[in-house]
Amino acid sequence: MSDHLKDYLQVRGEDFTANGEKVLLRGFGLGSWMNLEHFMIGLPGTDTMIKQAFADVYGAERASTFFDRFLLEFVDERDFAFLKSLGVNSLRLPFNYKYFIDDQRPGVYKEEGFVYLDHVVDLCERFGIYAILDLHSVPGGQNPDWHCDTSSGLPLFWEYGALRDTVIGLWGHIAKRYRDRAWVGAYDIVNEPSLVKDAVVFNEFYDKVIAEIRRHDPHHIIFIEGNAFTTDFSMLDPVDDPQVAYEFHFYPFVDEPAVLSPEMARARRRQIFAEAFAKLLAVRDKYKKPVWCGELGLVLNPEEIDFQVSIIEDMLELCETHDVSWALWTYKDAAVMGIAYPREDTPWRLLTAKIKQVWNQHEEQAKGEALVDYMAQTYFKPISAEARYPLQFRMRTIMQAVCVEQNLKPFLEDLPWEAVYRLPESFRWEHCDYCEELAVLVRKYTGV
Repeated sequence: MSDHLKDYLQVRGEDFTANGEKVLLRGFGLGSWMNLEHFMIGLPGTDTMIKQAFADVYGAERASTFFDRFLLEFVDERDFAFLKSLGVNSLRLPFNYKYFIDDQRPGVYKEEGFVYLDHVVDLCERFGIYAILDLHSVPGGQNPDWHCDTSSGLPLFWEYGALRDTVIGLWGHIAKRYRDRAWVGAYDIVNEPSLVKDAVVFNEFYDKVIAEIRRHDPHHIIFIEGNAFTTDFSMLDPVDDPQVAYEFHFYPFVDEPAVLSPEMARARRRQIFAEAFAKLLAVRDKYKKPVWCGELGLVLNPEEIDFQVSIIEDMLELCETHDVSWALWTYKDAAVMGIAYPREDTPWRLLTAKIKQVWNQHEEQAKGEALVDYMAQTYFKPISAEARYPLQFRMRTIMQAVCVEQNLKPFLEDLPWEAVYRLPESFRWEHCDYCEELAVLVRKYTGV
């Protein structure tokens, strides 16, 4: 290991290493920070819709001030001291492309995104935690769901080469900036592609973006994600790059919701998990490269926390048993999936408690499917579940637009600017609690 690569995370065979020693990544994602996710943050709409709602109510300048404060208040050195106390060694940093690219001026990169990204990368470096840069939202949307900030419910990114070229250029720009930062552990090219239809397009994109990164940065690891929300790698050809690795996400209850019931025997749940995990783990054997479970977790309910932590334990146990690096989703949010969260009496939680009276994201998919079925049955003919699946995403984007108008803006209009300005303070460490049961579990695997 040359001095130039001291502390760099590297691929060696099917392992990650640093300074010649094997490393198993154990950490969290920083969800709903640089890419708002409605159910996690407690505000309806996509990232862009939420920000536009603030601009509509308070004006563009004040909205910009609000989100600047939100991004800088969300985590600080006290959060990192806590993360370090948990023994984690990595943090996945999801970000929206709009912090770096102006849709009206493609090819001209904005610096504002680096203010926020550097804020956390610097903290990672200071505390010895690898930052993994995750492009969570791309122009046109890489999948049909809200978390890629789509306004159409269609993965248009895969339909237009011009959109992909914009992202290829962005990754070159990012690589040029961070190529000498050892504590930037890896580049996670695009989060959860889905409904990708053309294998040639899929492989060509990865080939081009890797080549562009390597023009500036020969050393950092590059993570490749598969189709179907990174659960299907059948389209992807092997990549000829020594520092490429593969990332899957593990949410087995999406296909088997019964595993979330306390009535299911734990042995049976573990069997279902093991079978689902084995299918994902096959990517390591296929490509002979290390793999990373870049997301796993579930919505937490304080009344069922012991049972739910046992579910997370069963998922983490599979990672540990099979020598798979992992990142829990997520570190901090408005008391949904995060280990840390603002207390109930904070202004943010008081606001979102009111919004929850009229809006519940967990009913969104069911309502979207029901509306598609109603439309088909009323005006056309009944459709199959297979045909309905992509259409319900498109219906949900309409629902989100309505929810912003009816279930977000009215609550903002009731709040004076002075109160809104202080909302981000709710995320300061002194105003937060954390899930002790989950902290104990994490420490079990990190060994601190």
